[in-house]
Amino acid sequence: MTDNALHSRSRLAGYDPGRLALARVLVVGMGALGQNIVQTLALSGVGRFLLVDFDEFEDHNATRSPFFPNAGERARFGGRKAACVAHRVSAISTADTPEPLFSESTVQRAGDGCVRWADVVVSAVDGIGARAWLAERARLHGKPMLEGGFSGPEYNYSAFSGEAGANCYRCFNPVTFSSMSCREYAREAARHQIVPAIQSTAAVLAGMMVEQVMNVLHDDHNAYGLRFYGDIRRATFDRVNLAVNPDCPGEHDPLPVRAVSPGSADPHTVSDLLEIVRRQTPDGWITPSEPLVRTAFCTRCGAVCQVRAVESSWARSPRCAACDGPWPSTPNLHPGLTSMIPIAAPPDPDVAATLLADLGMNPGGYVAIVPAGGERYLLEIPGDPVSTFSRVGG
Repeated sequence: MTDNALHSRSRLAGYDPGRLALARVLVVGMGALGQNIVQTLALSGVGRFLLVDFDEFEDHNATRSPFFPNAGERARFGGRKAACVAHRVSAISTADTPEPLFSESTVQRAGDGCVRWADVVVSAVDGIGARAWLAERARLHGKPMLEGGFSGPEYNYSAFSGEAGANCYRCFNPVTFSSMSCREYAREAARHQIVPAIQSTAAVLAGMMVEQVMNVLHDDHNAYGLRFYGDIRRATFDRVNLAVNPDCPGEHDPLPVRAVSPGSADPHTVSDLLEIVRRQTPDGWITPSEPLVRTAFCTRCGAVCQVRAVESSWARSPRCAACDGPWPSTPNLHPGLTSMIPIAAPPDPDVAATLLADLGMNPGGYVAIVPAGGERYLLEIPGDPVSTFSRVGG
């Protein structure tokens, strides 16, 4: 089949197959919505994907999962969503050389190198914390973002530009959950919550969100700053204009990017990073994209866990090793969260030893620097931003 024949109808509909084949799309969340979005983008000729999801398929997912694994894929991938979806995308994509890469971590742990890599960011995650993180990192890097969700027959979605001063997801969702609050951890609560979900709504919403992705990739920005609401059962549809919230706690302006000084060694720990930063910014603060949890109490037995990772990693599995969690116990308690790391002062040994990978500061990623008396900027960590992602068959 020739390329002209393959994409003849989509050309008539206004798609540019050459542009789509080169497009870079980050999709976070491989549930019903994410799979339907990726399926449509792949069939439409989008060639390059980064797919992020740490979860696995469950039996009830089969009713709304176009890429629910068959027996062979179960044996090969163990039901892991990101790997299964990437495998199917490589098979159905109409791009000449599809390149679906995937990560089986949280997006916060994957880091914002993947955000910088993308032409457009698509949030198909359930968690408020992950959506807020994506919204803020997308704006800091000047990247457009689409997000949406559904419950039963009802759905909603929005498109946000990457331009300075524009409204953002946090403008109307200012609150996020903290693992250090007195409430149940968001992850624990989400595990017990059952949200009505049907394939018809997932497919309809995915189609609408994909068209907004296409608009962005074809430089049509008419939907920015709008929120759309619909109900497929009642056949209703509405939209509202979203205003900028003057009290929004999120990020509204992209930051300039600086490279590390030539000859700097690749950093692996916070201590290594501090040495590099001090050469360019002697005083100020390093601000991780998410707070660092040094220690926390196991939610089952109450033991003190040594975490030394971003808050979302702890919230994903807030248990000690003795309770089948990933975190070793420790006699030392360091309560609270670390949101800013001083540059000039000698670092706390525990913080200094923290691996950058556990803070989502991966090769090709970025870290926000706040100079004393200066303007914030993003420091680029040397490396390939997709080096921590996996390839199908790799």
